[in-house]
Amino acid sequence: MAAEHIVALDAGTSGVRAVILRSGSGIVAAARRAWSYETPPGGGPLDKCFDPETFWSIVGRVCRTALEQAGLSGGDIAVVSVTSQRLGIVVIDKDGRVLFTGPNVDARAFMEGIAIDGTMAERVYASSGKLPSLLLTPARLHWLRKHDPAAYARADCVLTIGDWLAFQLTGERKNERSLAGDCGLLDITSRERDGRLLGELEVPTHLLAPLVSSGEVAGGVSKAGAKATGLAPGTPVVIAGGDTQCALAGMGVETPGAAGIAAGWSCPLQIVTAEPRFDAQRRTWTDLHVVRDRWVIESSPANAGQAWQWWVETLLGDGPDVLEQAGALVSEAPAGSGDVLALLGPAAMNAGAMGLHLGGLLMTTPLVANAVGRPELLRAALENVAYALRANLEQAEEVAAARATRIAVGGGLTNAAVFSRILCDVLARPIEVAHDVEVTARGAALLAARAVGLEETALRAEMNSIEPDGPAAEGYERRYQRWRKLGAALDRTMQELG
Repeated sequence: MAAEHIVALDAGTSGVRAVILRSGSGIVAAARRAWSYETPPGGGPLDKCFDPETFWSIVGRVCRTALEQAGLSGGDIAVVSVTSQRLGIVVIDKDGRVLFTGPNVDARAFMEGIAIDGTMAERVYASSGKLPSLLLTPARLHWLRKHDPAAYARADCVLTIGDWLAFQLTGERKNERSLAGDCGLLDITSRERDGRLLGELEVPTHLLAPLVSSGEVAGGVSKAGAKATGLAPGTPVVIAGGDTQCALAGMGVETPGAAGIAAGWSCPLQIVTAEPRFDAQRRTWTDLHVVRDRWVIESSPANAGQAWQWWVETLLGDGPDVLEQAGALVSEAPAGSGDVLALLGPAAMNAGAMGLHLGGLLMTTPLVANAVGRPELLRAALENVAYALRANLEQAEEVAAARATRIAVGGGLTNAAVFSRILCDVLARPIEVAHDVEVTARGAALLAARAVGLEETALRAEMNSIEPDGPAAEGYERRYQRWRKLGAALDRTMQELG
């Protein structure tokens, strides 16, 4: 019998997942392991890197664990699909040794990015659809050249994290287009390199790997890749692209006008378009979709999932069932959280002016007039995420010049069913919620199936429809407008305080 299983490797912001899916029937097994970032020697609190050997060993372990759980061998796998966090890069030398790692949370190139944006922000945004430059590859290469000239002199290739993972598997140096766009190494409109801009940004052409698309086979598993992962040598490898766009594909969000929310660490919201659409105010991002001839407008509330995790761990600790406990507590609190309002982290995106903001909790005082406990505080945290998603949806629709025709949601935050209920009522619109949280892996597997001709229908997530509750939506409308005004007031206060 021909192999019909797919391994989807997802190197996300908080961990590495290996999900095995079978063509025609869906998920068979899944293994996950967290990975962590380090502060480089002499670095500040926002400077982050990761150890490549540890990272690769984690990939090998989760892959072998998933195969063992599924009762499969490497020969049962028809194709491997790779997706990863966006913005992160790895620089290697001619022998493949790692010289620099920069995950998406790394801000070492802050000053270099500020310098680029001071003179070239308009051109960078018009080409890449991204700002600020401190998050993009050209600024990070400037940092490497300045702070570690010996390593920079040895640099032979710059890869995204997903590209590097594929390189570890195959030995092939390829750059998938959506990931290249997310890192500022692609002209979003033409889907090719912007040679003139990259030249002015002093990105050497010899560092740029050949481009491939998410529906193409990038290479086959090498003997070394097979030894590390348990996969069979020669197994085709597809670089599926950015994890957010893969999540959209996993939920079937491919038609222009449809919106998708990857409700994980950062909760990015994207609307699909048939052509690239740019924001005249440079608040949103313009990305390539992993689906052919599609783009997306992205408006992200930033670290929404991370903020929720912080709330939960701060109030409840970090036990094995803590997220389930948090969801139960949220359900005990009334809509509006007893007039507790959280403004801590998630907010409307403004890519051209990212930076620090004031935030916190606001509630009626004295406390004897308003009994506030953990249920109200936790619910306020989730309502904060929902308000931020609504603000970003409205902003993305403004850039798209059209109302979203469909809103799909999937990812770890939907493990708490109460979050989906809150989000639906805050948006005051019907939403579709993925039946399981593995939407990114499903999308990555679907793209790999297309590349090798496997059946893809069962690889998409089943979606459950939710309708807004009228009275709850009316109450949230008032609270949302209050949240917007208070957020703007806090931003003005911070400017006044200097």
